[in-house]
Amino acid sequence: MSEEMELEGEWVMGWPDRKRARVMPSKDSEGRTIFARSPVLDLEGVLTPTDAYYVIAQLNMPDPVHPDDFSFSIGGMVDNPIEYTLEEIRKFPGRTVRAVTECAGNDGEFWDYIEEGKNVPKPSLRVVQAEEGGWRQSGDGEEALDINNILQSIPTTGLVSGGEWTGVPFRTVLELAGIQEGAESVALYGWDEGKPDPVTQYLSVGRTDFDVVDPGIINYAKAMPIEKALHEDTILAWAHNGEYLTHVHGAPLRLVVPGWAGNWWVKWIDKIEVLDHTPDFYYQTHYFVSGKSPEDPDKKAMKKLGVKALITSPRDDDGPIKCGTHAVTGRTWSGEGAVVRVEISTDGGESWNDATIEESNDRWLWRRFHYVWDVAEPGQYKIMARGTDEKGRIQPTRDWNFQRKHFDGIVPEIITVEKG
Repeated sequence: MSEEMELEGEWVMGWPDRKRARVMPSKDSEGRTIFARSPVLDLEGVLTPTDAYYVIAQLNMPDPVHPDDFSFSIGGMVDNPIEYTLEEIRKFPGRTVRAVTECAGNDGEFWDYIEEGKNVPKPSLRVVQAEEGGWRQSGDGEEALDINNILQSIPTTGLVSGGEWTGVPFRTVLELAGIQEGAESVALYGWDEGKPDPVTQYLSVGRTDFDVVDPGIINYAKAMPIEKALHEDTILAWAHNGEYLTHVHGAPLRLVVPGWAGNWWVKWIDKIEVLDHTPDFYYQTHYFVSGKSPEDPDKKAMKKLGVKALITSPRDDDGPIKCGTHAVTGRTWSGEGAVVRVEISTDGGESWNDATIEESNDRWLWRRFHYVWDVAEPGQYKIMARGTDEKGRIQPTRDWNFQRKHFDGIVPEIITVEKG
């Protein structure tokens, strides 16, 4: 290797390694990570390294519990209430699932970007080394919150990753407990607790002129329909990417719900209850909901992810490219299983051509796509990608919901092509 070709990066096992994509986390007052974006554009393959996985918590992250001291209970409408240790459930037949984890708020900044008349800068998917995320908790007696400051306070891109999860099927422990007739939902409670910050509500809606529900200090909790809890790919996971869970990702035990947004993937599980109703949890009926407005009485819990095809190259913030042959590449995923078609437009949606999708047996994991683009004339080109999943759902160009969650719209890349 010549001196001019010296590799940048760390030394791993005694050998020089290429510089790796890393998240730059936000930390609390004690230096512990509480928020981190994933460098989606810089990832290779389909599995996101654990140290590049996105991190977010709605409430205060709890103190860690040693796996040997951990246990959780199953109660409610069951014939055999029981408490399990981690060692005990690891003796059950296991299951490994590969799936995309996507925060419901991922890419929320794009709502304003694609809305007509807003004229806001395009949000960046780049994760830079110097950035800091997170927001300052608001306190009583402070000045009125400025929505513009709120919208700039935290980046919402990069809150998606792809991983491998190992655990026990949720239905295994539920069936052993014996679900009673009339059961409607399964509630999971984490041991993370705190008071929800109103800033998150204002950030989601994009305004501050509405009343925010104040539930006080609560534990994070979600209640899913019995049918989803019994799905073969819904698991209680203790391992991630071939290793035991790390604390920021929910150790010792977390829920994995492929196809549903990350807020359903309850971390730091404390107890499970089978119920004959769907409870009025804050993160069930007040936040992570869809409707016409915050005042809409018919708001519903948001569950399945939409269809997405994300162009990773070329990007309009990469600068101009030369006339010639280029590869339009990216990754695609859906909350309804496998994406079966990705189409590329290089003329702003006037015409579409099929891209090649990488074959995979992992229906919940994103897949890479590739399209050969021959461009002979210089100018500006509006490149777009559109996905279609196995249920026939087609990625929309715009589908508004008031909480600015589950963004799955088509976002054009404006590419400048120069003479070669």
